[in-house]
Amino acid sequence: MSLSFNHALVALDQSEASDLIVDSLSTFRKFGTTKFTLFTSVSTSYPGGLSSKKNENTQNKLNIYKLHLETENFEVDTEIRAKINAYAPSQILEAAHDHNADYIIIANRGYNKFRELLLGSTATELLQRCDLPVYLIKLSVSDESDMSDRRLSSMRAGRKSLDRILFPTDFSTTSDRAFEVVKQLGDKAENIDILHVQATGRSGMNDPKMLEQFDRTDTERMREFKASLEDVTNAEITIKVRYGSAVTQILEHAETAGSTLIVMGSQGRGYVDDLFMGGVCHHVIRKSTIPVLTIPADRSKK
Repeated sequence: MSLSFNHALVALDQSEASDLIVDSLSTFRKFGTTKFTLFTSVSTSYPGGLSSKKNENTQNKLNIYKLHLETENFEVDTEIRAKINAYAPSQILEAAHDHNADYIIIANRGYNKFRELLLGSTATELLQRCDLPVYLIKLSVSDESDMSDRRLSSMRAGRKSLDRILFPTDFSTTSDRAFEVVKQLGDKAENIDILHVQATGRSGMNDPKMLEQFDRTDTERMREFKASLEDVTNAEITIKVRYGSAVTQILEHAETAGSTLIVMGSQGRGYVDDLFMGGVCHHVIRKSTIPVLTIPADRSKK
């Protein structure tokens, strides 16, 4: 059963990042997206802690975004959800289900030389519990000697995210689910790279004969992926095996190949059940300079 990307819940926090996110949303038409729910979670310290003025300002900002997107023929809903000591990741996921969204769009932030703003904890925690696909738009904080002058800037924010898709696979059921998404997007892609990493720590990696067998088996699996893609897309498709740290090899390949989007499962075949690819995915989104689309395991079968 294929995943749908018709309706996205977009998590916004009213910062400069929100302007950048909304500015990039038109590109998601290529994903088949026709509807957005613009959502802001607000944590208050006491009942009624969100002043009417602040609520009005927040709603006005969402309405500006709504009008902008409606001029581009998207259907748009908005919601502000205020709650005492609200936990944003739970609020975002709950809202996504309440609005019947197919996936979530959120920004994750990079480093500056003063402090680590990585992901905001919101995106990290969301991914750990999310049963929906999550598209992470990478943002960075520019290094400024005066912190008050720092500016958010998008890092290859996604306007050309389907130009070159990187699909790292560990051949788990969740990776296979991510591959179905790659197939859905394939007819809009120009290039698709299928990558498998013979990861350090895997049993048999130090045995040349076993490694040779791994390579034969895994290369054949990737050839099957390639043949399946060739039925649905005219994109240029490559397959590659790399060796070493899975995170390092995925990121290095993305950099050298000029990847514009990484599509990967957020849990996978692990040395400890389902922890390996989950850990790899976490570190890839943590360090990637390009958007990452994470595909969760199908929990309906558990």
